[in-house]
Amino acid sequence: MPVTQELYNTPLKVDGGDYKAANVDAIIIGAGIAGLTAAHGIHRAHLSVLVFEASDSVGGAIRTLRSNGYLVECGPNTLLDTHPEVATLIEEVSLSDARIFASDKAKKRFVVRNGVPVPLPTSAGAFLRTPLFSTRAKLRLTAEPFIRKRRTNGEESIASFTTRRLGKEFLDYAIDPFVSGVYAGRPERLSVQHAFPKLGEIEERYGSLIIGQVLGARERKRRADTAKTSGRMFSFENGLDQLPLGIADALGQRIRTRCRVRSIHYLNPNWQVEYEDASGRIRAANANSVVYASGLQHTSLIASLSSTAPEIETVDYPPLNVVALGFRTEDIGHALDGFGLLVPACEDRFVLGALFSSTLFDGRAPVGHALITAFVGGARSPDNASLDDANLLSATVQDLTSLFQLKTGPVWHHISRWPKAIPQYNLGYGSVKAALNNIEERHPGLFFAGNYLSGISVAESIRSGVTASEHVESFIRKSQPVVI
Repeated sequence: MPVTQELYNTPLKVDGGDYKAANVDAIIIGAGIAGLTAAHGIHRAHLSVLVFEASDSVGGAIRTLRSNGYLVECGPNTLLDTHPEVATLIEEVSLSDARIFASDKAKKRFVVRNGVPVPLPTSAGAFLRTPLFSTRAKLRLTAEPFIRKRRTNGEESIASFTTRRLGKEFLDYAIDPFVSGVYAGRPERLSVQHAFPKLGEIEERYGSLIIGQVLGARERKRRADTAKTSGRMFSFENGLDQLPLGIADALGQRIRTRCRVRSIHYLNPNWQVEYEDASGRIRAANANSVVYASGLQHTSLIASLSSTAPEIETVDYPPLNVVALGFRTEDIGHALDGFGLLVPACEDRFVLGALFSSTLFDGRAPVGHALITAFVGGARSPDNASLDDANLLSATVQDLTSLFQLKTGPVWHHISRWPKAIPQYNLGYGSVKAALNNIEERHPGLFFAGNYLSGISVAESIRSGVTASEHVESFIRKSQPVVI
């Protein structure tokens, strides 16, 4: 179907004036949290913006389901107040009073060892007493401050880094389950320099993780940042999707859902975005700048800009399923007195881990019931994610039965499938970032935003969107003629 030059001609209001999509300052591709944040920042800078989203809803992976008295997060479950940009965004969309913070009962975290959930120690005394690590592993940890820095250049896997500094057992029962819980990834593949850059930076600067953890707290205080281990965890009264929905409400009809972008063209000095609208018509919209805030799995769009970035096509997005299970509390033998449970790969179980969702936040399950959210698949076991609903549910419940002493099956369940879930910052990811930087440098007015840049958390995606909006504003201001 040929591209028509008829542009979206619904007038939009910006600061009291009408404009058409033909003349916007910025087009955002993707209405996930990074794209929405970028659009929000651009709009607050009194610039015109238009957002194209292929699906029929905003928020990307942030989706909240409300059913039968349960409130389920189908993607990310929480936010951390580790960065000032997060609090600023929430305040600007008038959601500060809607925040709810994690219960004090959710501070404890469990790791499975020998088929039993064991609390992760949170103090020196608890570490000395815990059965999670052997006496040998505990003694090995005391040697960490005396281990020399790595002298070779290049990226190092998280598995290699952890084993070198902390020992194999600490890798198996601390770092490996943590990596599965964050990335649904494999530590022998993930790059420590990109997946957990602060670890590499701490070693380089202080020569020791233990020493760096103590001294680094002073620097975080000066930056107004909070360590992720001590940042307050929160959501919203009606679920995490209140945030993208709140941003979308503020942007109004500047967001166009069910509009799938087909290609991006640089028509010096402007940009043209070709897209298929909700009625199936192929249209084109022009802008002074473009923010690509969709995933790297949509490489055809990036290929229309550059055919010399094969590194981008190598980024792995393994499948991940979120299995929400509702139980009567009387049918659960475990107290669910914590945040959740992580499963090391060496334990060879079906699930990667589970959150105690109704412990984490109030109002997530009906009275007398509990909500457990389990995660299946990821880079560790992608084949598990391909099971049909019946077998997936059966295997998940069977795996959790012994861990939580379940007396019977769930009274309610919901399965969310993410065929391409979390980008893996695997070894060699530096070449991916370099390729993205190169594309930006060669195409004035094009900027990237998303969880494939500087971190996969919601907070890092928000920061990415803020940065993109600042770049757009700077670019537009410099491009405007000076009036004398």
